[in-house]
Amino acid sequence: MTLKIKSLNLLLMALTVWCCTACGVYSFTGTSIAADIKTISIQNFENTSGEGPSNLTQVVTNNFRNYYQRNTNLTVLQRDGDLQLEGQIVTFTLTPAAVQRDGNIDQATLNRLTMGIQIRFTNTKDPEQDFDQQFTITEDFPQNVDITSIPPASIERMTERLVADVFNKSVANW
Repeated sequence: MTLKIKSLNLLLMALTVWCCTACGVYSFTGTSIAADIKTISIQNFENTSGEGPSNLTQVVTNNFRNYYQRNTNLTVLQRDGDLQLEGQIVTFTLTPAAVQRDGNIDQATLNRLTMGIQIRFTNTKDPEQDFDQQFTITEDFPQNVDITSIPPASIERMTERLVADVFNKSVANW
C-alpha cells in the first residue's frame, strides 16, 4: 500500500515539474522565455566612456555571455539571435562621495565608482519586449583608491551586478 502512495506521489511531482517547464513558460531560474526562442546574440561591448582598465570591454562582454549561458537554455551566437543584446559602456567615473573639511582643505574621505552601460535589447519574436535603457551601478572605495588602482575583483563584482539587472529586465521580466 505504501509503495502505491509513494509511486503516486512521485508521478504527481514529475507531472508538476513537466507542466511547469514543458511549455517554456516557467523555469526554475526565474526566466520567462517563450518556447520558440532558442538563441541569443550578444555583441561585443564598446567602451565609449574613455575610462577604465584596458580589458573592461572584454570583462563586460564575457560576463554577459557567461551569465546567459549559465542561466538559460539559449544558445549564444555572435549575431542574428532570436534575442539580441548589444550595448556600450557609457560611464566609468570615480567621484568624491563623502567630503570632510580638515582645516581649510576639503578632502574626500570616500570615493564612489559609477559604472553605466547602455543596453539595446531586441526580441525578434515579440517586439513589445524590446528596450533601450541605461543601467548604472555604484560602489564606494576608500579615499586612497584612485581610478587606476581599483581592484579587478571590484570591477568584476560591479559588472556581475549590472549583468543581473539586464538579465532580469530582458528574460525574467522583473
